[in-house]
Amino acid sequence: MKRIVLFIAAMIVFSGYCFAQSGNNQVSVGGSADFLLGPGYRAAYNVGFGGGIKGLYGLGEMAQVTLSVAYSSFGGKSGTLYYTNQTLSLLPILAGYRYYLPNHFYAEGQAGIGFLTQQSPSYTYTQTNPAAGLSAGVIMDGFDLSARFYTEGSVMNQFAIRLAYNFSLK
Repeated sequence: MKRIVLFIAAMIVFSGYCFAQSGNNQVSVGGSADFLLGPGYRAAYNVGFGGGIKGLYGLGEMAQVTLSVAYSSFGGKSGTLYYTNQTLSLLPILAGYRYYLPNHFYAEGQAGIGFLTQQSPSYTYTQTNPAAGLSAGVIMDGFDLSARFYTEGSVMNQFAIRLAYNFSLK
């Protein structure tokens, strides 16, 4: 896994040498409200909350390459037989491409790996899955409000609303 993360980071860093235009490099830090989709997880776990950090490397004025790491946690619903004392957590590591649209809007696609962990007092189970996400958002005065669909294929799906602040590195 370390090799994959290092490879993705190296691709982002060295991709700048392929473009003559300069872009806006940023770091985005934010939190999210996360909603599990599908009857299985949604019935067993509450709405989750998380946070993350995203690096954005400018490719001209209209696009950025992204690398993000996030963490989300979902508590088991009370009254469910097996899930009351369980926690479900997600740790996605995703690389992506963000394209800016008129009026401060953007669309972003991401792909990478996700670590899904179920933890209870008696056991912990973690699995690694291919992951992907699609986001749409708006940026105003550095604040980034977005909606994202995230999937780990047939394992789980999630919808998230994220509020972040983008720090410029220029």
